[in-house]
Amino acid sequence: MTWKKSFAALVAIILVGGSGWTVYQILDDESAVSPDDSGTAFESTDSNPANRIRFSETQKAHADLATEPVRRTDMQLHRVLPGRFAYDDTKHVAIRMPTDGVLRSVLVKVGDSVDKGDPIAELSSPPIGDARNRILAALSEQKIASKAANWENEIHDGVRVLVDMIRDGQPVEKIEQMVSDQTTGMFGGRLLTAYSKSMLAEKIARSVGSIGDSGAISGRIVRERESDRQQAAAELQATIEQALFETEQAMLNAQADLAGAERKVLIARQTLATLIGSTPTSASGLDLSPNDTDVSRLTVRSPISGTVERRTFSATERVSADEELFVIADTAHLWVEADIRNRDWGSIHVREGDTVSVTVPSVNGEPQTATVHYVGRQVDPQTGAIPLVAQVDNSNGRFRPGQFARVSVPTQMRRDIVTVPRSAVVDLEGIESVFVSDGDGYFPVPVELGEASEQRVEIRQGLSPGQVVVVSGAFLLKSQLLLEGEE
Repeated sequence: MTWKKSFAALVAIILVGGSGWTVYQILDDESAVSPDDSGTAFESTDSNPANRIRFSETQKAHADLATEPVRRTDMQLHRVLPGRFAYDDTKHVAIRMPTDGVLRSVLVKVGDSVDKGDPIAELSSPPIGDARNRILAALSEQKIASKAANWENEIHDGVRVLVDMIRDGQPVEKIEQMVSDQTTGMFGGRLLTAYSKSMLAEKIARSVGSIGDSGAISGRIVRERESDRQQAAAELQATIEQALFETEQAMLNAQADLAGAERKVLIARQTLATLIGSTPTSASGLDLSPNDTDVSRLTVRSPISGTVERRTFSATERVSADEELFVIADTAHLWVEADIRNRDWGSIHVREGDTVSVTVPSVNGEPQTATVHYVGRQVDPQTGAIPLVAQVDNSNGRFRPGQFARVSVPTQMRRDIVTVPRSAVVDLEGIESVFVSDGDGYFPVPVELGEASEQRVEIRQGLSPGQVVVVSGAFLLKSQLLLEGEE
């Protein structure tokens, strides 16, 4: 019995010693884990089989797991600003009542698509009628002045042709034929009479001169006939000069009258254009014919192609000047407006033509790219912010003016840092972690996060370049890990 008691005591000593050694090893392992500055212990759980998840190839295929090696990259940081969609000012028009009047009819409703120049309403306004009457009167004066100017131009041109033929000494018969084909007014007869008298005096003086040389006619008669020739030539020259001067003056006066009439038409059209809020050129289409008695009627037409966004009045309503009738806008492109607060002035550097990212909390979908239209220069005294306006494509009609948005604007660039996709990071009982793959399974590793972009996040501690992390399916691994921990 004594040896049995001795063997039992020896076994007890061995068991007690082994247990003490095991406790010592556990404590020694725990003391080897050094926490980081924040107090979080970053240790690999690769040695803990309980934290390792193993999938078969079939399970991997169904789980749709994807991995990616950890690497050092450059990362563009962004600042997210609150924003709101607005109409593009260059494609947005508020059509207002040009003057007091009555709406005869409204031809469109909210949501209708219109093309530039389409009629959208008709109104009646006495001031517009008065302005049109002035245009019609000015047009009548212009027509009269134009005919008078053309007439005086033709007379002046005909007289010049007649004078040139007279100075060339053309026969009277030929000149008379020309006068019948040209417009010379009263000056044709005067010039022809003076030319005939001059030609006759020239012929008589030449005949008397030949006879006087023979002594058959006294020298006094010869001198009288020469004097008559000279007087007739002088009268012809005076008639020519007077005809050229008077026809030129009449032509210039008629041209001045025509120019004055044309200015009256332009002024009348400008008055109507100012009244209805259009240009003189476009107002020319509003001039009614003299036979149209309804000169106070005005057809309001769309100045742009787009959609009727708002309609304020209905037919037969009396409307005052400058009251808004319609809002028409082309919403294929919208503006998204965001405020850059003073705390972000130094970090946000964008210029016209740069791109920003726009997301809408109320609309599911991928972020939309927008192009910076301008960055304001003046600080809003109420908000202390500078406006940033970007143009976004809205051809699919996803966005509406007034809708809230988030605008992601690039700030600084972080160079050569360890990053992983944001989808790789999961929360495990309050600790940010990623799942690492080593070929034998997947196990979680706690990490310290740094800056983040829209797609990637900086890893300050916990991972090294070259390690393979799960970037798709990490949530499934988290769920599996929690289930295994409950079993």
